Amino acid sequence: MELATHKFSSSTQVGQGGYGKVYRGILADGTIVAVKRAQQDSLQGSKEFFTEIELLSRHLPGPLIVPIEGSCQNQLALPCLDKMLVYEFMPNGTLRDHLSGQ
Repeated sequence: MELATHKFSSSTQVGQGGYGKVYRGILADGTIVAVKRAQQDSLQGSKEFFTEIELLSRHLPGPLIVPIEGSCQNQLALPCLDKMLVYEFMPNGTLRDHLSGQ
């Protein structure tokens, strides 16, 4: 994911929330993705991380649910401090932007 996001450069950051920062990335095959990277001090622990993966990988139907493309977890660091979720990139802003009328 570092390669896809230019080492998580601020120029690829497209959002930020309680979980962490979101980056726009381009995979080796040209697919554009959104990479949601947990902050190391994020309140979302491993249990919540894996629950989100499980729920989103069920391919829940609906036009408002962004499909998950994959996930990454740094297995070399204990405890795991580098958790990422990879989504299909949606170019029209965040849900928060739309709800607040921005």
